[in-house]
Amino acid sequence: MDRQQKKIINELATKYNLTVEQVVEIIESPFSFIREKITSIEFTGKETEEEFKEKTFNFNIPRIGKLYASYNSFSNIQERCQKEKQ
Repeated sequence: MDRQQKKIINELATKYNLTVEQVVEIIESPFSFIREKITSIEFTGKETEEEFKEKTFNFNIPRIGKLYASYNSFSNIQERCQKEKQ
């Protein structure tokens, strides 16, 4: 965390009568949730497109955009992993 970010966090903590730790937790909570959901998915590497779509999640992050995984990207990564194993 750089100086500017620390300054903003301290200002928010003061403005809303919160601790710095509470402000940091509020800021990081959406990303922690996304990380938790993504790491809970188990892939075999042989999923069909339909199975892939059933397992994955889409997340809309305000002011950043939509976070999602496409089947094409998944397939390309799986192919590269197979080639590296050989």
